[in-house]
Amino acid sequence: MIDSLKTITKVIETTSNDGIELINKVDSFYNSAWEKLVLIGTLSFAVVGIIVPFVIQWYQKKTLKLSENLLKKEIENQTLKIKGEIVEELSKKVEEKIKEYETKINELNASTNAKAFHLQGNLNREKGYFEQALGDFITASFDYLICNDYQNLQTVLNLISNECLPHLSIEEMNDLKTMTGSDINLLIEELEKKDNNGTLTRIIGDMKLKIQKAPKTVKDKPQPK
Repeated sequence: MIDSLKTITKVIETTSNDGIELINKVDSFYNSAWEKLVLIGTLSFAVVGIIVPFVIQWYQKKTLKLSENLLKKEIENQTLKIKGEIVEELSKKVEEKIKEYETKINELNASTNAKAFHLQGNLNREKGYFEQALGDFITASFDYLICNDYQNLQTVLNLISNECLPHLSIEEMNDLKTMTGSDINLLIEELEKKDNNGTLTRIIGDMKLKIQKAPKTVKDKPQPK
């Protein structure tokens, strides 16, 4: 009986010692795990607190640099576009001014030329050189059309109709066209194109009628008495 009690006591003591040791091991394991967890958490916070802001700052700088480059490129493109538009607009303005000056110069030259041939035609008419006078008046008429001097144009056309055509034959008019290029029919066509308000209609019709009634040849002309 006593031996049995001793045996039980030893078993209990052995079990108790093993249980305490097991508890100590478990406690040591959890303490170690907790310390590791605290260490990992600390390192994680360090990473989040130091490395992540650094990465964010680096990304922001890179994004800002990229945005800055894109903005510079856009500004350059817009600047080139604006420069191109300005140059194009200036070119148009300069071209318009050049054409305007050329038109004025042409009109001035035409006016000077018209008055010179107008005067020469009057001199030839007064001398009885009606064929030469007609050539001068045709040239003056074309130039008066260019410079839009319709007042002098009307004067010259009346001289053609009333002072030249009644004294000339179709043959002489054709000779004038061949020799000098002065074409009365071409002048009438141009007058009809430019007669927008009908101010030249009467004189055009009068010239056409006198051309139709003109003698065919020089021999057909009535001889002066």
